[in-house]
Amino acid sequence: MVPNAVPVQRTWQKAVAALAWGLSALAFVIAGACLSYATVLEVDRLTRLTTPTPKEVAHDAIVRNVKDQAGHRASFRVLLFTDEFRWRLSSYEELEELEEPKFTPEMKNVLNRAKEIIVVGASSEEIVPGLSLEAGRKREEERAARRAERIAMWVRQALSNPIPVRKLNVGHHRPTKGTKETSDQRRVVIILVLEREDGTNVDEALRAAMALESAKAPIFEALLTRYSLSANKAFTWVE
Repeated sequence: MVPNAVPVQRTWQKAVAALAWGLSALAFVIAGACLSYATVLEVDRLTRLTTPTPKEVAHDAIVRNVKDQAGHRASFRVLLFTDEFRWRLSSYEELEELEEPKFTPEMKNVLNRAKEIIVVGASSEEIVPGLSLEAGRKREEERAARRAERIAMWVRQALSNPIPVRKLNVGHHRPTKGTKETSDQRRVVIILVLEREDGTNVDEALRAAMALESAKAPIFEALLTRYSLSANKAFTWVE
């Protein structure tokens, strides 16, 4: 009976070795898959942060790892479009003040890599002649909301991914002294949310980003302080 035990033992050892090899191979495959997935995510993240500036954009600013009041982080990219993309004062009654832009493939690529897109509706300091400042401002804030709606429509048409698009109404630009050149007050601005931690209050983080970068980029300071609605404690969103 003893001689028969040797083959049984060897068979058992071979089975254990085969099982161990199989488990090792499986662990290797799983580790490789996880590494590949992590690499893809990291490449995608870095691409969002380093995609070249499209030709439609005059000023491109990225603000990374800005905290909301609870300490959650988000990263933003603010795109200030060229003078070609600005609302024109052709008529106080006219809604179609800017011809629909034809976004380049580079611009569409930048938009489609965002986690969230915020379009900005703004109105310059001019008001309809004959109206009081209060009445004129209210009218211009409504105009700014319509502009946000229109930009959001154009952006959605350029998207191939299901990305949320929010509409921020910063309102009417406050009166300025000196020069009456107001074209910069009517430029198109789009803000991309590049990254955000779970639970991040995007409104708080965006306001913190604007305050942090206002000295470096005048567009941040303007959006945060020079428009009638953006200076409020909470942003005004178009539903």
